Amino acid sequence: MENAWPHKELMILTYSSINLSKMVSFLIIFTFLILLVPAANATDYTVRPSISKEPGASVDGEKVHEIDPIPYWLYLFLLVFPQLTAMPLETLISIKVLPYLAYKKIIRRNILDNPKRLQIYNFIEEHPGVYFRELVKKIGLNKGTAEYHVKMLETQNMIVSYKSNGKNRFFLNHSSYNEEDKRVIAALKNDVHRKVILEILNSQRITQKNLAKKIGVTAPTISEHIKYLKEKGIIETDRKGRYTIYSVDSNYFDILQKYINSMNC
Repeated sequence: MENAWPHKELMILTYSSINLSKMVSFLIIFTFLILLVPAANATDYTVRPSISKEPGASVDGEKVHEIDPIPYWLYLFLLVFPQLTAMPLETLISIKVLPYLAYKKIIRRNILDNPKRLQIYNFIEEHPGVYFRELVKKIGLNKGTAEYHVKMLETQNMIVSYKSNGKNRFFLNHSSYNEEDKRVIAALKNDVHRKVILEILNSQRITQKNLAKKIGVTAPTISEHIKYLKEKGIIETDRKGRYTIYSVDSNYFDILQKYINSMNC
């Protein structure tokens, strides 16, 4: 029997015409069918139980064709396919499935075309120094989606992260924020650090005992926060007899005033 195949026609899909997740499922199924084309070339056959204990024995003298067991790659595909179709779109992107299915490549020029990424970018622009958990809470995205879009923005150098006190804080990646700016903004974003800085600025020079009393914390707690601010160069200390006097480093005075006003501290 000769093969009677219809003329092949080229099918073109655009992700704007149908739901993207349905398109992904369709392409996976379409690829699966293409891989099974060789099986369609077989002639007509009938499958019946064998009356012989020998595999491949003829029943009524007919010609017997033994069928190979299912290929290992097909077995694995049938196992993985249900999980792939059940995954959310962001997960498929993150494991780099869609790029191999001709999905639109994300580059710096089109990275903000995605509304969720644009929302994250705009929020970071309005709230420089925001950390990840705060970002997720304020915007209302789930953690996995936010992680993916933040990673994409970092990969395309749209934003940068700055680690402070164990938290990664995000800034737009342009010349507006140098190292000193990031240190000051990160410090002012911490409640206790901000109170310490503001109290020192208001008092000009203050002792550890008076600082702890005005803020309402213990002296050891103040020492820990002062230690961090001193390491960052924002606060300096001076010994006067039995007392330690705290003051703001002159190099940071103008920067602090700038961001205290802009952040409404």
